[in-house]
Amino acid sequence: MTQTETPRTSPDEGRHRAVETWDVVVVGAGPGGLTCGAYLAANGKRVLVLEANQVVGGSTQVFRRAGNKFEFDVGTHYVGECGPGGRMQTALSGLALTERIKWLRQRPEGHCQIMVPGTTFQTPTGWDTYLDRLVAAFPEEEKGLRRCVKVMRTVAAGERPMARPFALLRWGVRPITTLMAACGLSADAQAVILAENGDYTWPPHRTPTAMHAGFLHHYLQAGAYYPRGGGQVIGAHLTDVISTHGGRVRTKARVDRILIEDGRAVGVRLHGGEEIRAGAVVSAADFKKTWAELVGEQHLTRRLRRRLKSLEMTLPMFAVYVALDVDLRERGTPPLAWVWPTNDVDGYYREVAAGRCPELMPVGVSCPTAKDPEGTHSAPEGYSTLELVSWAPKDHEFWNVTSEPTDGNGYGRDERYLALKDELTQRVLDTAELLIPDIRERMVFCEASTPITQERFTLTTDGSCYGIAPLLRNLGPFRPRVVTHIPGLYLAGGSTEHMFGINATIWGGMGTAAAVLGRDLVGEVREGAVFVDESRLTPLTDDFDPLLASKPGSTIRRPARRRPRAAVSG
Repeated sequence: MTQTETPRTSPDEGRHRAVETWDVVVVGAGPGGLTCGAYLAANGKRVLVLEANQVVGGSTQVFRRAGNKFEFDVGTHYVGECGPGGRMQTALSGLALTERIKWLRQRPEGHCQIMVPGTTFQTPTGWDTYLDRLVAAFPEEEKGLRRCVKVMRTVAAGERPMARPFALLRWGVRPITTLMAACGLSADAQAVILAENGDYTWPPHRTPTAMHAGFLHHYLQAGAYYPRGGGQVIGAHLTDVISTHGGRVRTKARVDRILIEDGRAVGVRLHGGEEIRAGAVVSAADFKKTWAELVGEQHLTRRLRRRLKSLEMTLPMFAVYVALDVDLRERGTPPLAWVWPTNDVDGYYREVAAGRCPELMPVGVSCPTAKDPEGTHSAPEGYSTLELVSWAPKDHEFWNVTSEPTDGNGYGRDERYLALKDELTQRVLDTAELLIPDIRERMVFCEASTPITQERFTLTTDGSCYGIAPLLRNLGPFRPRVVTHIPGLYLAGGSTEHMFGINATIWGGMGTAAAVLGRDLVGEVREGAVFVDESRLTPLTDDFDPLLASKPGSTIRRPARRRPRAAVSG
């Protein structure tokens, strides 16, 4: 498991503390909550960010194993729109972080290698090149591919604006599988186009064409990137902005309730009873749990109650973290890949949604030591780390978990749970062998994380990584707004109008801060505004350690690295 449990505080201790008062309290220190807090602090607000975990960063955090010899990213695998003028650089520029958070372009000739039975495909930059490579891979399907790509490109990129409304109405709202079938594409061609949809874990037959086309465009327009130093640098530097500009970030501080008085959000109550008052509250926590648990049904509108009852979440991840005693760069192994042992992408989702996990599991392969060979703590020289991600059923019954995962309660020692965890680990490794045939022979460390792990430590509904499902009723004008019906209560994070993913949640964090301030921060930043006094930021030194810097109160230093010994964990 990648996180540690939040210690509990006695109710008496909470009641006897003096009540703190802040301008804004932010619940959740993922990239959205931290960006929102950073922009508010940089604009003169006294901000308190509360995080239940011991490390900030949410999906961008890392963890270390084998005596700090190996480092793994929880969710930072590849990010789009990080080049000059992209949304990431724009959002970071207003916080003076463009030089502190550097983005490394991943293989311009093909940032992601897709492997389906009989076909290996390199996802390039640019729609034209993408189409050319599809046609080269499936020359007999050229007519259908040209039609399919034209529709996706028009819907996603907004090219030929006069035609876009027609294309959006005719195809954008219909499932991507409907478009591909209408274009007469083979199962193999469809599998290549859909192969990277593990980045949002939702069945193709329920995914609007506009959603999948927009996802492809996110990377095709300017390539894929990875932050130098690993995902933890994001949380570390956003935390530094907050703490050096009058705010505070607290870890191991789980919020139990958002306080509503006279119809207005006035603060929060922590696990243990401590109350904190604020002029405004921003919840960057799970959307469903924000309303159902932190706010409470009595404060919801009738429409919101109905929505929560039928709200579906994206499918949760099953991840395997591996260290190898070989430098994969010497073999030319791609730093990013999606490997499908079958071409039935939609069929796999149908099985998982039905509470079953097929024998043949798709796997996303991410190799931090190849993506950033000099800037991470990932592994000693001559070693490689891998993050192997797939997805699995969310149901507690499937995992033999009978109690609330967030309470712990020993489910991790249950024999059936451990046996199933090991079985799925082996299935993931079976698929990874299609890319790295000797992965088991070179493996010196292995650990798995289940949907129950995710649910327990991130406090998300069903252990979902990407929030509410990208159904038509949850997209565009139907997606939750950051301004809520409760005065003083705002939302941030992946389930809001700004969408999910690291880039989107950082951009959205700026949007939420703008709503709190009542200003157009995007417009101001695009005109050159920088709100952070760079001289106040913590000076960077050679021993800067993003992970320790993401544990407020820790000494910021780089741990010593020793030669690893073999270790295998269930």
